[in-house]
Amino acid sequence: MIGACLVLGPVACSGESPADGDGTGETGDGDGDPGDGDGDPGDGDGDGDPGDGDGDPGDGDGDPGDGDGDSDCGPIGEPPPLGPIVMVAPADAAMLPQLVLDAEPNTTFMFADGTYDLSGGNLLHVTTPGLRFVGASHDRDAVVLDADYGIGEIFLVAASNTTIAHMTVQRAYWHPIHVTGGAAANTENTLIYDVAVIDPGQQAIKINASGQGFYSDNGTVACSSVTMTDAGRSQVENCYTGGIDAHSAWGWEVRDNYFEGFWCGAGLSEHAVHFWVTGRDTVVERNTIVDCARGIGFGLGQNGNGKQRVYDDDPCPGADYLGHVDGIIRNNMIFAGREQLFASQSGFDAGVSLEQACGAVVAHNSVVSLQPPFVSMEYRFANTSATIVNNLTTHAIVMRDGGQASLAGNLVDQGLDQLVDGPGGDLHLSEGATAIDAGDPSGLDWAATDFDNQARDAAPDVGADERR
Repeated sequence: MIGACLVLGPVACSGESPADGDGTGETGDGDGDPGDGDGDPGDGDGDGDPGDGDGDPGDGDGDPGDGDGDSDCGPIGEPPPLGPIVMVAPADAAMLPQLVLDAEPNTTFMFADGTYDLSGGNLLHVTTPGLRFVGASHDRDAVVLDADYGIGEIFLVAASNTTIAHMTVQRAYWHPIHVTGGAAANTENTLIYDVAVIDPGQQAIKINASGQGFYSDNGTVACSSVTMTDAGRSQVENCYTGGIDAHSAWGWEVRDNYFEGFWCGAGLSEHAVHFWVTGRDTVVERNTIVDCARGIGFGLGQNGNGKQRVYDDDPCPGADYLGHVDGIIRNNMIFAGREQLFASQSGFDAGVSLEQACGAVVAHNSVVSLQPPFVSMEYRFANTSATIVNNLTTHAIVMRDGGQASLAGNLVDQGLDQLVDGPGGDLHLSEGATAIDAGDPSGLDWAATDFDNQARDAAPDVGADERR
């Protein structure tokens, strides 16, 4: 079948996905789902506009960070030349689970436009390496995989080098996308690219270890939209929801995405982007986060959920517990403005939270709230040792519970006049803003380019934007 193109017409298939047994969302498996006792917090309008912010979509030049303002969010590359290509259409939805289980390594599934009704079927369980799931038209709004809360997950990824691109996945009872370690090896190099993830019943993208103790490492979530609408929020139980929820994950990149709407009327939702349980070397950059109760988090609580990942090189000697190791949070724009969020039980809790986060860097972010949050940023607990530089916030950056940090060049308690349109959520700097050229030069070591991928000059501006 190598090099062939298999075109499938409407057929019926009742293939069953095998029992996964590796933390797919059932209670009791310890991966963070309700009832398993691992200490997860369980306590917008979801418009899905992409958050790359540079005005140059689709150029595909592949040169992030070169300072020319081009995005790195063009169409994904062509399928591997030696891999099978399987064309599918909405009428084939029922047979997709079996096709995925039977696929050869490096198979590309090309999805024709339309809505794929997966509500009465089985999840797409990826156990073969190198599979790619790509919307053929490269229009993520045109290819919709809809679970209608009838199945727990749409994608369960347990094999390396999996790509999901140019499509919408929505309304899974648990997680539209779940990446877990494999049965006998780590799952590496997952790519979630230009995907709209809408209205999860729990977390939108779940990342964790398998029941066999293998991890999910070195993945990427890029150029995607992760949103909770008001309709979807009504399906969430006990506020057990969030955007990306990653346990013990090493080397992930989360860039150029848009997050919105993760909050609850009662309870405190998880973050838009959350890496904890001893995650490591996470890069979170150039994301837009709108009306989420919590923005970006490294670690959670003094002892997390009671579990941790142990690294052979002992990266933070003497620490009894680590929520996160190293990593950087840079060039993100985090905005809270919706009245319903502020009126909710927990309101806007924090834009950035570091909890037992050893070696974390928080550089050149903008956190803006139209009403007082609990904090704009916080660093907590004795094993937190952070660098916090050149951030622009409307409210305080707070040390809590013995956290340690080196702070330089931050501007806190700032007014909306610093911004092009603060009330409207445009966090680019206004002409004449005092943040212009006010940053500490050390910020360039961590963020030489800005939110729009434009180069910073020798006197960097404070916040995510370098004013042009």
